[in-house]
Amino acid sequence: MQIRRGRLSRFLLPGLLALGAPLVLAQTATSPTTTDSALAGLTPSAARGETLSGSCAGCHAPTGRAPVLKGDPAPQIRAALLAFRAKTRPNGTMQNVASRLSDQDIVDIAAFYSGDSSAPAAAPATTPPVTPPPVTPPPTTTGMPATGTTATGETLYQVGAAARGVIACAVCHGETGAGAEDVGVPAITGRTAASVLAQLRAYKSGPVTGIPYPDAMHIALTPMTDADLTAVATYVATLK
Repeated sequence: MQIRRGRLSRFLLPGLLALGAPLVLAQTATSPTTTDSALAGLTPSAARGETLSGSCAGCHAPTGRAPVLKGDPAPQIRAALLAFRAKTRPNGTMQNVASRLSDQDIVDIAAFYSGDSSAPAAAPATTPPVTPPPVTPPPTTTGMPATGTTATGETLYQVGAAARGVIACAVCHGETGAGAEDVGVPAITGRTAASVLAQLRAYKSGPVTGIPYPDAMHIALTPMTDADLTAVATYVATLK
């Protein structure tokens, strides 16, 4: 089976997100209603961001346990930090770190990691509604088990389980787990099964927030059982 993330993730992800609520605003003492577009008046300083991110390297360096951030798009980094700061994206460590960041800190850190020192763009005056296109479940791949509770982690990841409404993880994250950074889907390679399982459980049990990536994960994981999550986490841990 050939699943091309460049073709499928671009229309399926907006379709998933259209089921969610409007963007939930971050709540902080300095800026109680911060969205990425609200940062448009701030001038990024990559040099200051490098200083601020000094303590991040322990986890986010190539040898660390967290995803490498260097080279990620600035809007993606800003959106993630805003979500962690608002406690709408699950991860206790990152929520604690982000709670101490100001709007300017977030803009500067994103500028350093992305290498992009351009200011965030303001939101357009009006945003047309997103209409989800019809989604055709991917066909069952020859040689893989039929959909059902006995499906393996590889089957659920690569093919899904159409009969139960389980969308293949590969549709967004790619067959190899490389993700689609240009549309905000992170790479998921090089992680342990335990860490993947904990993250999947957190996304499934978390509330609908109106923030794209957590909501897409919550929607995709809702029809999956805990056994499904365990199987998928075990398979994802094999992706390098």
